[in-house]
Amino acid sequence: MVSKRRLPASEDRGSLTEDASKARKQPLSKKTKKSHVHNEVEENDSVFVKLLKTSGITLKTGESQNQLAVDQIVFQKKLFQTLRKHPSYPKIVEEFVSGLESYIEDQDSFRNCLLSCERLQDEEASMGTSYCKSLIKLLLGIDILQPAIIKILFEKLPEFLFKNVNSDGLNMPRLIINQLKWLDRVVDSKDLTTKIMQLISIAPVYLQHDFVTSLPEILGDSQHADVGKELSDLLTENTLLTVPILDVLSSLRLEPKLLTKVRKLVMGKLSSVMLDDLPVIIKFILHSITATDALEVISELRENLDLQHCILPSWLQASQSKLKNKGQTSSSGNQENSGQDCVILLFDVIKSAVRYEKIVSEAWIKAIENTTSVSEHKQILDLAMLFIIYSTNTQTKKYIERVLRNKIRSGCFEEQLLQSTFYVHYVVLKDICPTILSLAQSLLHSLDQSIILFGSLVYKYAFIFFDAYCQQEVIGALVTHICSGNEAEADTALDVLLELVVLNPSAMRLNAVFVKGILDYLDNMSPQQIRKLFYILSTLAFSKQHEASSHIQLRHMGSSSRRMLDP
Repeated sequence: MVSKRRLPASEDRGSLTEDASKARKQPLSKKTKKSHVHNEVEENDSVFVKLLKTSGITLKTGESQNQLAVDQIVFQKKLFQTLRKHPSYPKIVEEFVSGLESYIEDQDSFRNCLLSCERLQDEEASMGTSYCKSLIKLLLGIDILQPAIIKILFEKLPEFLFKNVNSDGLNMPRLIINQLKWLDRVVDSKDLTTKIMQLISIAPVYLQHDFVTSLPEILGDSQHADVGKELSDLLTENTLLTVPILDVLSSLRLEPKLLTKVRKLVMGKLSSVMLDDLPVIIKFILHSITATDALEVISELRENLDLQHCILPSWLQASQSKLKNKGQTSSSGNQENSGQDCVILLFDVIKSAVRYEKIVSEAWIKAIENTTSVSEHKQILDLAMLFIIYSTNTQTKKYIERVLRNKIRSGCFEEQLLQSTFYVHYVVLKDICPTILSLAQSLLHSLDQSIILFGSLVYKYAFIFFDAYCQQEVIGALVTHICSGNEAEADTALDVLLELVVLNPSAMRLNAVFVKGILDYLDNMSPQQIRKLFYILSTLAFSKQHEASSHIQLRHMGSSSRRMLDP
């Protein structure tokens, strides 16, 4: 016997309750109306019916639920003791099971046995759980009955595999499999595993998917190794089940050798998989990493994961339109589509891994650091990952800054790569805008001109690709640099503002109030810097949207500052 986890209430109970609700709302078939009277109690002399009634369950015909008059645990205990202490035990068990088989030959009766029972004792029921299991589920909880009940269920399943959904809206194969989920104990786990895997091999694809994903909720820990091996073999035979199989393998306790085998298999398929499948595949790969192979796996993943060829054309068109229409503010919320959602989900998986698994974050940084050739940085994932890890792991910030500076100095990270990173991943990067601006600020504090330039480009593309809120943050950061008193920082920040005024004047006008605030710090600026500032303000003031207040302020400041501007 194998101990099982307790039911986390929502999934299994929710599906059964929904099925039961659908069944009650649907009209009976003509056949059912002829053979049963509405709300009639099932009465016959079979051992099955009598023992159920004695133990607390009354079988109902038609669309009515079977009625449970006692607590569920009390029912199971009474039935078990009745069977176990019966003079003809164990033959009585065979008779009981035979009576069940005969009873569920009628499809409506079988359906009722799969749906939840109705509690009669409302007061007692209100004190305990409001959910009531089905008759089949209750019988599966009795050890001396469980193997026979499981055998009956798997013999009945093929009858429904290739049939359409019933007129009552129920999917019988799913309803049958639901009975096996979250059992308190499984008497013969190995036999159950064999039966399920055989069922998966003959079921239609849509049911194969459901059966595979149900495995962790059905099988005990002792069967994880056997199931993992069979699923890995199935993965090579049926590529349509790649996602559900990997999803299940991620939740099983498997040997490292098997995980490595499966990981290598799916790693080779990364370049050809659909974008929708990537989140589950990447999750499996990252969760199978160990300290000894982390760098090797991340390096291989980095080479094979090329999102530029996976992102849907509609997203790229939206991004391209966003770049061309510089006169309009960002509104990424209106451009979201299924491709964006998949990429966001993918990066959520990656963020989770680098945040909670130190070996993953360190290996990813190391893999980027170890590349030396410029051509190896065709994959824009490198910069995006440095930004993401910088935002999720405070302990690696200094390490990332050092790697980034070295890559900039060596010429591996240039403007084209930075632009492509924002172009493809702006939906993901905008969520970590404050972190990206913090990194840009750190780069502007450098004494190396190439690093300062790269930091200014980060500000530039953050403003171009991100939304209005992030644009305001960018302008605020640039104004801080200008007013800092550091001449190199001020020159660089003013140059960025000059470029942004040309590239996106309408967005800059929305932030003009922040730029005008620099006028209070003219005493700390050189004549050349003041000329740049007045050029920026003039461009904003005399653009298409006329701002009278800016004109007045400019005339006032111009007259009072003429002496400062004269060479």
